Amino acid sequence: MANETTKKAYAIYHVGLKVLLKKGDEFLFLTDAVGKHFDLPGGRIDDVEHTTPLTEVIAREVGEELGEEVKYKLGKPVFQFRRHFESKGLHIFLTVYEADYLSGEIKLSAEHSNLQWINPRKIDLKEEDFFHKEEFLAFKKYFENFV
Repeated sequence: MANETTKKAYAIYHVGLKVLLKKGDEFLFLTDAVGKHFDLPGGRIDDVEHTTPLTEVIAREVGEELGEEVKYKLGKPVFQFRRHFESKGLHIFLTVYEADYLSGEIKLSAEHSNLQWINPRKIDLKEEDFFHKEEFLAFKKYFENFV
């Protein structure tokens, strides 16, 4: 008798790319438009960008969210996390890249309400500052190298 197999249901995620901009000892943190959570410049890969180099997707997102004048040197991917918005049925898998801020005036888009340069040695990041616990823990682990 043949075994019946059950088809697995796989999670479906959007893919997002974020940039952790560093200027001296400080990192750029944005506040979401509602003003509750930290965020970074970047966003999801658009459906027409499935073959676009990731560096170009990042450049588009940074330009949209910080303005076209901002110049930076992109580094390597440094950590990942997931965001879940159950009310929207939306799940996003995000990769964060390091980048050195070089120049340019930052002009925030409507997606964010505030920006601040934060020295991780001088601030106590809290879970409630982030969208989800997994995100908080990823940032906390990354910044352990700077404390």
